[in-house]
Amino acid sequence: MPITRLAGMQASRVQLRPVRGFVGLIIVLGLVALVAGGDASPSSAAPTSPSGWATSSEIDSFLQKERADMKLSGLAVVVISQRSIVFERGYGDAAPGGPAVTPSTPFVLGSTSKQFTGLAVQQLIAQGRLSLDDKVGELLSSLGGKTSRLVDVTVHQLLSHTSGISTNAGTVDVFDPVPAFTSLRRETIHLLTSAQMATHGHKFEYSNGNYTLLGAIIEAVTGQSFEDALQTLVAQPLGLRTTTSDLALARTHGLAVGHYTWFGAIDSTTAGPRWPMGAPSAYTTSSAADLAQLLQDDLGQKAGINQAVLTAAQAPLSRVDTYSRYASGWYVRSFWQVHDYNKNYDDPELPLIFEHDGETERETSYLAFSPDLGFGVVVLSSTGLGTDRGRFGDFTERLLHTIVGTKPLARTIEPIVVAAPVIMVALPLLQLGSAILLAVSFNGPRRGRASRWFPRVAAALVTLVTVIVTFVVVPGQTQQPLLDRAWWGGVPDLASSVAVSLLFAAATLTVAIVGSVRMLRSRSDPS
Repeated sequence: MPITRLAGMQASRVQLRPVRGFVGLIIVLGLVALVAGGDASPSSAAPTSPSGWATSSEIDSFLQKERADMKLSGLAVVVISQRSIVFERGYGDAAPGGPAVTPSTPFVLGSTSKQFTGLAVQQLIAQGRLSLDDKVGELLSSLGGKTSRLVDVTVHQLLSHTSGISTNAGTVDVFDPVPAFTSLRRETIHLLTSAQMATHGHKFEYSNGNYTLLGAIIEAVTGQSFEDALQTLVAQPLGLRTTTSDLALARTHGLAVGHYTWFGAIDSTTAGPRWPMGAPSAYTTSSAADLAQLLQDDLGQKAGINQAVLTAAQAPLSRVDTYSRYASGWYVRSFWQVHDYNKNYDDPELPLIFEHDGETERETSYLAFSPDLGFGVVVLSSTGLGTDRGRFGDFTERLLHTIVGTKPLARTIEPIVVAAPVIMVALPLLQLGSAILLAVSFNGPRRGRASRWFPRVAAALVTLVTVIVTFVVVPGQTQQPLLDRAWWGGVPDLASSVAVSLLFAAATLTVAIVGSVRMLRSRSDPS
């Protein structure tokens, strides 16, 4: 039975997944313990939500508390009920010392960028310039499509993440702090020539690479840059004012600056990758006001784009799992949050909800709408997830329950996630302390046997803990190679802790070797 939404299936660079077995962790933490023992203005719109749904003040109270608990620097939220906006507010500042966040403040979206790419593709299909059955080989022949393993992959399979392109192939460059190239054209050629992939058309595997190729296809079909096509096909018809993939232009609109919460406590502006090649899948920018307008079109309230195009964009194209399907940039599932504790989640009479979440290294987003209820919600944040990868999904899950007036399931507490900030600070300090203690034991006056061996045992245990955490726990939780630059950029506090701990571990080993050699020499010296 699902206990949370299934939208958080987009490719993540550094996923600290729930721990399935805690034996190794308990041992590690036990060893550590052993050695350590030695604001904004409200909308004027009055709530018109259905009976039992949250009022504007109740939603605001919830958001105020959650923002403080999660240390979200900037936050913008819009709620739509009965196809009308009933709540829209911004919290925090768009930049240090800058203007306050408002519903018009643009944010980098992450994977909710895919709604715009999918809608642009559906516009081209409606215009007869593209079809779901068109193949990569023909569409991208000028970039090597005809000789690629992706030659027979269709537009349908790219939109639905069934092309066979692996999750990793779609993230390794887009989220690399220092990629070899940054243009959409070069990234497309790279994917066509070297993407890791399985047999296409058989299995759902979420990959940004699919929407990178769709961005290149949009350029090939229109003869325009992705940005110009985005404006012509989507932004202008919808009347969107701040939606763009041009980051320089977004900054003139007051783009929110990305933040990171270091060691779970220190909020700071922190640079993150935002490459042009990632615009179709992750780095488009938009505001809560623009996205609310998009959702109102999806709900049939406005008519900026032909309704047939919007309907096509909402049509499921592949099955994700037992509970959800995937359309053109939307997960589609039953809206089980309308029941307390998600009861009767498999009731076929439940209304549908279309949703997607997004994240970059420094921003998070969530979009959802339910045509049956005339309901929609937009959430934009300028703070990255850090080591707690599940916290934003838990937040939006509780937000949905709060809005519709039902009770959420109890929050799942992951011990390793809760302990991560303490471990990140404590481990390098313990490793440094053990190195110093070891050096003193070798160079100080000789005392009893216990006083000589305790520093050596302690140093050995701490170094063992460092090795286990670095080479077992961290790769196991992140599902990323230790030397992957993307995860180093995604969780810089964890990366810094690991690097410093390893440095101090190397110093500890050096002290141990040098001290042991000196001790042996002194014993063998007849003088």
